[in-house]
Amino acid sequence: MVEFLHTLRVEWLKVKHYRTFWILLAVVVVCIPAFNYVIYDFTDNSFPKINGKSLLGTPFAFPNVWSTVPYNAGILVFMPVILIITLFTNEYSFRTHRQNIIDGWSRSRFIHIKLLEVLLLTLFVTLVVVLTCLYFGFLTRKEAPSKTSWEQFRFILFYFVEMLDYSLIAVVFAMLIRRAGLAMGIFFLYMIGEQFVVSLSRNKYKATWVNYLPEEVSDRLIPQPFARKLISPENTAYWENHVNGYFLVSIGYILIFIFLISWRFRKSDL
Repeated sequence: MVEFLHTLRVEWLKVKHYRTFWILLAVVVVCIPAFNYVIYDFTDNSFPKINGKSLLGTPFAFPNVWSTVPYNAGILVFMPVILIITLFTNEYSFRTHRQNIIDGWSRSRFIHIKLLEVLLLTLFVTLVVVLTCLYFGFLTRKEAPSKTSWEQFRFILFYFVEMLDYSLIAVVFAMLIRRAGLAMGIFFLYMIGEQFVVSLSRNKYKATWVNYLPEEVSDRLIPQPFARKLISPENTAYWENHVNGYFLVSIGYILIFIFLISWRFRKSDL
């Protein structure tokens, strides 16, 4: 335990006075509620209404807000990813990973604490999403939420899994490339490339296996919330029947990425 706490303290000292870290973290904290507010303002004031009610229903009211805000936050997933890639590649740029090993850390100890750092950042971003959900939920409903207001809280777990999936993919690229700018560029190219493969295979070849590619399967955990009233019951039922599979496959990818990251760091040259 003492060794673990010492390791955490060392990691804290690395970021304590690192201005870029705090700026990027602040951008994430501000942009998630701000982006949601822009969409809320549009759906509440600019979207067509019939008899005073929006065609989209009430996506920012309880319980729908638990899926709306995580979906919107998922669009901004690249922002926490930039932070994670920056932190990880800094270890190579400043040779701090090598210094930690020279100081007596095992390779497993180093990479495990870096993975814990990713986990903590993911939990923090998820907490920001939860607080944003509560803000909009109470904004659109003044009284205290009832028990039914929490029925879609599972989407918070889905968002956490989605964010962790993306973060670990980013760590893989950061570890292989070791340069922040290039790693970010390759990561975004991968995102675009996977979406191209998914779109082409699904629309042209009617392939369903592409639904289980690493990023696509985690994206499918949180469906588009704004067209809920326009989606046919058949499509909704299809998602309900497959969401457990999407969740388990996403968890499987996370475990695979953790194994690959740990194995690669233990075997690679410093």
